[in-house]
Amino acid sequence: MNSIINLEDRINELKEKDKDSYKLFKSIFQVSSATGKMEIPYTFKDKVRSYFGNKNEDGNITETADEVIKRIETQKVVKTYNKWTGSGSLFNSLRASRPGMRPDELQNEKKEVNEYIEKSKEGCDFCEPEKYTPEDIFGRIKGKYCVTGANIAKYDAWSSMIFFEKHNPLDFTLEELSDYIDTGFKWFKKVNSYDKQFKYPFFLWNCLPKAGASQVHGHAQILMAKDAPYAKIAILRKMFLNYMRLTGRNYFKDIYNAHNMLGLALEDVNGFASLTPLKEKEFIIISKENPSKKDDIKEAIYRVLRCYIDKLGVNSFNMAISCPESRETMFPYIIHIVDRGSIFKSTADIGAMELYGSSVVSDDPFMVINTVKEFKL
Repeated sequence: MNSIINLEDRINELKEKDKDSYKLFKSIFQVSSATGKMEIPYTFKDKVRSYFGNKNEDGNITETADEVIKRIETQKVVKTYNKWTGSGSLFNSLRASRPGMRPDELQNEKKEVNEYIEKSKEGCDFCEPEKYTPEDIFGRIKGKYCVTGANIAKYDAWSSMIFFEKHNPLDFTLEELSDYIDTGFKWFKKVNSYDKQFKYPFFLWNCLPKAGASQVHGHAQILMAKDAPYAKIAILRKMFLNYMRLTGRNYFKDIYNAHNMLGLALEDVNGFASLTPLKEKEFIIISKENPSKKDDIKEAIYRVLRCYIDKLGVNSFNMAISCPESRETMFPYIIHIVDRGSIFKSTADIGAMELYGSSVVSDDPFMVINTVKEFKL
């Protein structure tokens, strides 16, 4: 079974079978591994077994204390690094081998999440956005399942929101998600026609407070920047142009191929489970064209999100669409989707390592892509 822990073996196989693909991969990524060792005192063994022992569907631990201790005392860590973007992640064999939620755990968590969302309806301003939210100076843009409004605490001069008709942000169809995206891009066009200085669109969806949302009610953020894209997009754009200048190739085509050659990509669209995820289950989709005009891209976004929510139990996530300048055709649209963890866990998923070191990641990208590929809508 393919695993991030065996990534070096996969790369070596690639070297034997396809030297050109191997060369491309190595031109972008640096991969290494090391083994960390420790000794568990006898007095701590039972607790370690209760913490880390694998469980069956009934919730019973299936390993002896010695079997668990053997796994814990020797841990392989795989380090991935993208030499062009500077992004990197650390994958621990102990974390990557954890089983997913049992069906009963998944159903219980979904029930608790739905109860939490239902309780939040009381006094929700976003349930009646035209009464309780400000509007842009050119008015509101109304979609079939959503409406825009100005952000009362603006990120930037042009900073607005898309309020979903449904209160529950996890309850959406393909038609509804498509409408959210379409409405956002109509707003971008309206802002640019109103003020030509603002020409760099950015669409983002923080789903639930764990992912940075100020309110539970489903809503997305839409922004337009002038002079230059927002900082991280500007860095990515600079890297893209530098890569093209130095190699004569398209970075985004190459990064997709580098993932695809290892089985980490979708074949119907340019989407892949990232080898250097910012956090858990980061999925990236690249489109040459405006996603609001591409049904296959909207379907891919929907497929990934529904798989995460319905199959993997994700209840809090970030989704962002980084866009080129309004009339640019060379830089693509880049969609990022990342899991932000359970809303019921008090611990933060991002700490000093993610802010100032490398991302520490539990979920195996091979598990992520296989689950997405197998998921049936």
